[in-house]
Amino acid sequence: MATRRFQLTEEQVKELANAYTNCKDGPTRTRYQAVRLYGAGYPVWEVIEITGCSRSSLMGWCRVYQTDRAVSLVDKRQGGNRAKLKPTQVEELRRRLQQYAPAHLFGATAATADGQFWTVEDLQRAIQQWYGVCYQSRNSYHRLFDLCDFSYQHPAKVYKSRSEAKMAEFEEQLEKKVIDTVQESPQTVFLTEDEMALYLQATTTAVWAPRGQTPVIRAHPGREKVSFYGTLNLHTGREIVTRSAKMNAEASAQHLAQILEAVPDVPIVLLWDRAPWHSGQVIRNLLAANPRLTVLQFPVAAPKLNPQEHVWKATRRAVSHNHTVPRLPDLADRFESHLKANTFESSFLDRYGFNALCPMFR
Repeated sequence: MATRRFQLTEEQVKELANAYTNCKDGPTRTRYQAVRLYGAGYPVWEVIEITGCSRSSLMGWCRVYQTDRAVSLVDKRQGGNRAKLKPTQVEELRRRLQQYAPAHLFGATAATADGQFWTVEDLQRAIQQWYGVCYQSRNSYHRLFDLCDFSYQHPAKVYKSRSEAKMAEFEEQLEKKVIDTVQESPQTVFLTEDEMALYLQATTTAVWAPRGQTPVIRAHPGREKVSFYGTLNLHTGREIVTRSAKMNAEASAQHLAQILEAVPDVPIVLLWDRAPWHSGQVIRNLLAANPRLTVLQFPVAAPKLNPQEHVWKATRRAVSHNHTVPRLPDLADRFESHLKANTFESSFLDRYGFNALCPMFR
């Protein structure tokens, strides 16, 4: 079993205990207590139960504590927001939002694929451009939409059931795997993989629109599609992408070969789900021939655990939601270009203790 490397000295424990006692700010006191307990040897689950923090927050606090001790845990956020619009400006904003679409103002740089509908990001940019005002909170922009007679229209969504016991077991095993790997082979690269099918028929998402004017997207009747294999490098945020006509064992093996080529000469830990095309003789042969590649499986019905799912979501939002592209190859080109041109940050490794241990080995 791996030995925890984040351990506090008696002096550090005393320092955090004194800081906790003398602090009047609740969130900062929680950080002091969580780091002290974890550094004193308490198991992660017990620290979480005592303080109410999340695993990712705990690991992040431990990491910053190593940089500048207790002072690094002080809440540095500043409340208040003086950048407010006058009533006359709000009325003018209402007319402008009713009159213009983001595409009219920002062209191809609008936040959504075709810039037809308003988003918080577009509103933030427009207000900065028109009035020189920038709010700190997204809630401020939500209130402005409401004042301008816009409502947020969102479709219902149904989630698959999952086993919480298996989820907990997986996360415990993954935390141990991460700690063991960092100690034994700190150059290891962690990746997460997933697949998706892109259809010409547009997927829809909620947008801001004038009350009583429901947006309409013309649906393509065909079911033609193109498949994508996507793998996220959890260290760099870069994508490894394979476009495929099918999702089967052969295509999966080809994508694994592409991963090995993209990440040469170092051990790799790849996490993916239990799709049937992730098994088969061709996959077993490739793994046997490349022992530096270790594959781990996510638990059943737990897509939100996989950071690659968030990459798909971000790219769909930017490219294929509410789109008006007439040809599937053109849409697929846009989708692939967005995946390769952007980085996608993830706190996944931080959640399982990697970044708290990483400075000790790199």
